[in-house]
Amino acid sequence: MSYPATLAVFLERLNGFSTNYFRLEPQGSNSARANNIVRITLPANALVDLRSFTLHFDAAVSGGGKARLPNKIDSLVERVEVAFGGVQVAAGNNFYNVLRHAKDALMGDRTCPAMSHPNVYRVADSHNGATLNATETGKYNISSWDGFLGTCEPRILDLSLLPECVVSIFLAENAVCIDALGTDLAGGAAAITADAAAPAPVYQLTNIYASIEVVGLSDGLYDSMISQAMSSAGGLELPFKQYITFEDTTQTFRFSVATQSLDRIWVANRADAPRTVGGAVLVKGYRNNASGNSGVYNEPKYNGEKYISKYFNFVIPHTDNKYQFQLNGSLYPQYQASYEDMVEISKKSVLGMPAMNPLSTMKENYSVFCARLNLKDSEYGRMISGLDTRGLALSAFFNTYGSAGNKPTTIFCEMTSTLRIGQGLQLEIIQ
Repeated sequence: MSYPATLAVFLERLNGFSTNYFRLEPQGSNSARANNIVRITLPANALVDLRSFTLHFDAAVSGGGKARLPNKIDSLVERVEVAFGGVQVAAGNNFYNVLRHAKDALMGDRTCPAMSHPNVYRVADSHNGATLNATETGKYNISSWDGFLGTCEPRILDLSLLPECVVSIFLAENAVCIDALGTDLAGGAAAITADAAAPAPVYQLTNIYASIEVVGLSDGLYDSMISQAMSSAGGLELPFKQYITFEDTTQTFRFSVATQSLDRIWVANRADAPRTVGGAVLVKGYRNNASGNSGVYNEPKYNGEKYISKYFNFVIPHTDNKYQFQLNGSLYPQYQASYEDMVEISKKSVLGMPAMNPLSTMKENYSVFCARLNLKDSEYGRMISGLDTRGLALSAFFNTYGSAGNKPTTIFCEMTSTLRIGQGLQLEIIQ
């Protein structure tokens, strides 16, 4: 018999623990533009908290119209790669920024309000309180990551067991930014949602550096635990999430992936021509500066304005469509699901508690589906339980029935990979 923690009397001690933060300079220049790569080397022979890895920078955007940075500053990241001794452990996926927006649409916005530019600002920047004109600038950071940095378990990694670790951050194209029309966005009829007939905006990052928490343990217990685990099991196994990206515009979307654990399939229904730069998109239900209260939900939350970048606007292809996955002949779900059915399936597929928007808002701005193929919440117990597709040629389809048109669709296959660490800085990646 055991008593709950609220009744049990116990205390644990961890001796010899210390913690500190270190600043990490990028390789080469500390400034970058669109499509550039920023490389950061992590401290060697140290215990680092991967979740604490933060990229700091000054961001500025300018253009012929009213240039604005996109909502969520990690929108400027296209791909994140992690390599040890030149060996790619996590190659990263294209459209990392789209994946972040898609996951936030169902799981809630994880953007830090203080440092991560959560909104598109029209009048004044809440970051520094300054009135915005033709350009926007500020100091920001990215502190929440997907992929290896955000999901590797345990989160505190002993880098003395591995070769030199380099994190490569590939920056996105300029199309993620916003080029809005108008000479005075602070009022009047000028709307941030209108496209500017001017050169596209261009962003630049300066004063780039990273920081990470490094911990120390001086009682010897950790070293003996690691040594015993490596000698008894032949190595250490560290699970982490990876994603593979597919894009298509057809109603019979075919894709394939070979992995030890296919955990989820994310579907982002994107708006037409997402890479064509334009004005901001007004989120449905919020107030528009030009049209007043027309179409505003009668809720306090929506008594304001909310804009997003056109690049990250997810729109339902057609209200009467039906959806269904086909995985090697197996249908998921076992019926042609309506949009409302897919919303309910998505709620039960995300990790943790979902955070949904009103249905009409989801259809217009956050049209994202998620299909779970592993045991619910199995990640909390470091359990690999997803679909194993290594021994067979997976032929997967995402079928849309109805008048779908040719809108672009981006699919992300979420899988659990394993980093196996052996003696003598040996490593193996199990996809």
